[in-house]
Amino acid sequence: MTARIRKALIITGFAAFAYGSLFLDFIGDDNLPEPKIYVSVMIKQFYSGWTSSILLFFFFLTSPSLLFAQANGETLVLQDVAVLTMATDQIEEGRTLIIRDGFIEWMGPADSAEIPEEATIIEGPLFVMPGLAEMHAHIPPRMRGRQHMEDTLVLYLANGITTIRGMLGEEAHLELREKAAHHEIVSPRIFTSGPSFNGNSVTSEEQGREMVRQQHAAGYDLLKFHPGLNVAFFDAVTEEANALGIEFSGHISHAVGLERSLAAGKGSIDHLDRYMEFLAGNPADREDPPIIYFGYDLAFDADPSRMQEAALITRDAGVWNVPTNTLLENVFNPELTPEIMMQWPGMAFISKPTAENWANFVRQTRASEVYDEEQARQFLNLRLQLTRTLHLEGAGLLLGADAPQIFNPPGFSVHRELGLLAQAGLSPFEALETGTVNVAEYLGESEIAGRIAPGFRADLVLLRANPLQTFPFGDQIEAVIREGHHFSRETLDELLEGIRERAGN
Repeated sequence: MTARIRKALIITGFAAFAYGSLFLDFIGDDNLPEPKIYVSVMIKQFYSGWTSSILLFFFFLTSPSLLFAQANGETLVLQDVAVLTMATDQIEEGRTLIIRDGFIEWMGPADSAEIPEEATIIEGPLFVMPGLAEMHAHIPPRMRGRQHMEDTLVLYLANGITTIRGMLGEEAHLELREKAAHHEIVSPRIFTSGPSFNGNSVTSEEQGREMVRQQHAAGYDLLKFHPGLNVAFFDAVTEEANALGIEFSGHISHAVGLERSLAAGKGSIDHLDRYMEFLAGNPADREDPPIIYFGYDLAFDADPSRMQEAALITRDAGVWNVPTNTLLENVFNPELTPEIMMQWPGMAFISKPTAENWANFVRQTRASEVYDEEQARQFLNLRLQLTRTLHLEGAGLLLGADAPQIFNPPGFSVHRELGLLAQAGLSPFEALETGTVNVAEYLGESEIAGRIAPGFRADLVLLRANPLQTFPFGDQIEAVIREGHHFSRETLDELLEGIRERAGN
């Protein structure tokens, strides 16, 4: 690979991260795109078709959809379990839950339970908590094939993720959303954006408005923003979105800035985008080069004393934040070498070419002239401080890791994100709130989701350990219940083994 191509790879990779849709697979020099200021890179990986009837038969025998049908929504009883309801931070011992038709019908003392005769009984000792949400998830595009799309959804669910918010959608994801809603595939509930609004996709004010109308009519749950929008385009798009009542979330364009985005009524800011610029006083003469993103270049210029102001204006605007700190840690933290990250939980389900490309990206990033270890540490520390300040001042946080991205295997990376929230200063309970009760509030579902109580949806995680004491707890999952559908450890392991084999590991 020539020096020019290596440089192009670094620049293009940084740019793609800045616009939030980098899916790196095995690539060669011939299909490396030319670097652009506003890009959204999705490198295709083609798989040979299965033409053999024997292989086709095998596919259907091992299909996650078939296994999902087996994990039906019968009446379930969780007998004599310890429950973290998320109404408080107290574990309620000796509880029994009766689950019917996807909802919790009854919860109370185990010795008072009237067990339905037809029920499937799951006995403790187990800990039960609400299912988690991944609020900056990605689902592969249709061009990657049905199997890869469904495998990704399984990885989320197997890690206790019962709801995802897809942040770079397409028509195929609407189809998956419906299949998931009807329990035709193994999947969390899906909320999805449409294709991105950015400096390439929006070419005029009216065209941007029309794009909003089209995505609203198509049934997308929200709009995804990437950088590149000028102020006029941003104002037109957000005005149309607010008129139609469709939420918009994601990145913040350089020309728009934090304060204008807050005033426009953004649903969530992802990656803590443009907060570093605010902390540094929004330097007017600063360009926004693609290889320096999320304010990394301003790490030594940012004034921590402005964090409280940033948090308060965010709180007052009612805008949520999805920090995705794990993504930036993976790229910038000098202590996290590619060799270390290669051994992380979940990497067994990532193909070797993809994993090696992730490793090469990190190596090339840290070998580039823009990378400095001291600056990287300062940048990451500021992000954790900002995360804590937002939380303390009442600016809501939502759990999201941004997967699958650089060393962020779907589902597994959410547990790393929980650990980073704790590192930022949140208690385990407060960290769990970002993926449960906060998500329910964001989605307008606080009366039926995010907690464990009669009348609430039965999206649950069954654990072998106390989630407040063994934290994170990804390796303690015994079962997942998604709207009353029970996935035992045995079923989850069978699903995961199929994914591992298809990944070639």
